[in-house]
Amino acid sequence: MTGLLGGYAIAGVALHLVGGDLGAGYFAGATTRLEFAPEAAVLFFGFGVATALAGSYAPARRAARIAPALALKNAGDQGDPRQPPSILPALALISAGAVCAVLPAVNRLPLFGYLAVGLVLAGAVAAMPWVTRRVLRPLGRANLRVPAFEMALGRLLGAPSQASIALGGIVASTGLMIAMAVMVTSFRGAVDDWLESFLSADLYVAAASNEPLFDAETQRRLAATPGVAGIAFSKSLAVTLAPELPPALLIVRPVGGPGYSLPLIQRASVPGVGVALWFSEPAARLYGVQPGDASALPIGAGGAKVTSYVAGIWRDYARQQGAIVIDTGDYTAITGDAVRSEAAVELVPGASVVETRAAIVARLPPEIAGRVDFAEPAALRERALRLFDRSFAITYALEAIAILIGLAGVAATFSAQTIARIKEFGMMRHVGMSRDQIIAMLAIEGALLGLVGMAAGGAVGIALSQILIHVINPQSFNWTMTTRIPWGLILGVATALIGTAAATAMVAGRRAVSRDAVRAVSEDW
Repeated sequence: MTGLLGGYAIAGVALHLVGGDLGAGYFAGATTRLEFAPEAAVLFFGFGVATALAGSYAPARRAARIAPALALKNAGDQGDPRQPPSILPALALISAGAVCAVLPAVNRLPLFGYLAVGLVLAGAVAAMPWVTRRVLRPLGRANLRVPAFEMALGRLLGAPSQASIALGGIVASTGLMIAMAVMVTSFRGAVDDWLESFLSADLYVAAASNEPLFDAETQRRLAATPGVAGIAFSKSLAVTLAPELPPALLIVRPVGGPGYSLPLIQRASVPGVGVALWFSEPAARLYGVQPGDASALPIGAGGAKVTSYVAGIWRDYARQQGAIVIDTGDYTAITGDAVRSEAAVELVPGASVVETRAAIVARLPPEIAGRVDFAEPAALRERALRLFDRSFAITYALEAIAILIGLAGVAATFSAQTIARIKEFGMMRHVGMSRDQIIAMLAIEGALLGLVGMAAGGAVGIALSQILIHVINPQSFNWTMTTRIPWGLILGVATALIGTAAATAMVAGRRAVSRDAVRAVSEDW
């Protein structure tokens, strides 16, 4: 219940600070208010209770198997440290996740992709006792002869189950954070590359309301403007190819002309029958076509379908509903419509953008001169990336929250474990260890756990990012991208996590070792 109340409070603050579009600026000026969804609240409450029950079942069963005398003596880890932890349950979960990752979408929803993320993450957490042994055991052979280090290492190797409790939170939060960071970095890099290749003209001119303004005579006059080396006119209109899908955007433009190069992914090996069409990647996925496939475009007289074929597939991150490019000459020959609404201008080398823009305005008919907008590719690219960053700003905040949750889990775990180990610390004081040595031992334990957690979380995060990039994104948005790993961010998170885990362990341990050594062991029997 506290989580629900806190969630609605955070949602209210976020809505007040960044608005209903999470800061993207799409609904600027619109009034939004927080709505309570009782069905969703009940659903999440049920999930929370079920998760708590499921998470407590296994520890409760293990605790029930411990002999009462051993439990009263605080024997330490519930498992035998001489028995290697089993990796089979973890492998089973990860394997099930891998199988789900290759399954198709359900009603265009990546349900199996999300299930794959959950299974892989659960498998990674389940593998922590085994991973801890495999990663830390070689350190025991280093023979550093540092008592605090040897004591910390022996504790972690001798109590893998307790170590895995602290590691679970680190691995889960770090893995999800890195997965999201890799996905966002890959997406932003792909969009940046796409914009650079798609916006290849020197200047763009468009009707302010996307209405067709440039007739054949106006096009000829603009093409003869001083400073213009080439100009390509275009227009866009909606077409319905399948009644069960939203209309696709038909883009009428020269194919391969100045300022209009297509970022092709695939091309038909041989020309097909009819008019050549270039499908965007989302359109190709939505309509299930490949290069060379036959198609039919309803742009003929009275909406008649024109025989066509898929000449190629191009990358597009702007139109999720799909876009289809037809050469302007083919469109005019079919429809007789030569009026356009946009133009891409290629300048003569050395020509001034400002002077050419003024010359274009001078050649426009007076009735439309004030109804056009001009934009340079650098400005368009900057605006698009700014919108991207604002749209994903909430994602960056959630990544930071995930790390804080992981660190809070580490702090809680260390606090509980250090309180339970008070007698152990008292015995260490009796055999000669100083208070500073015990605190140093705890700091090393925290740093080692942070190291193992970061290594495992990094590997899990990169694996999860591949599911996000190559399964969930294509099934959700119908586009693909290449993986880009933000090594600098991962290194910074690793450094902060290891340092914070060590500091957290020290703070948690100071209170426990502050008790008098004699009092700490006097209750042992």
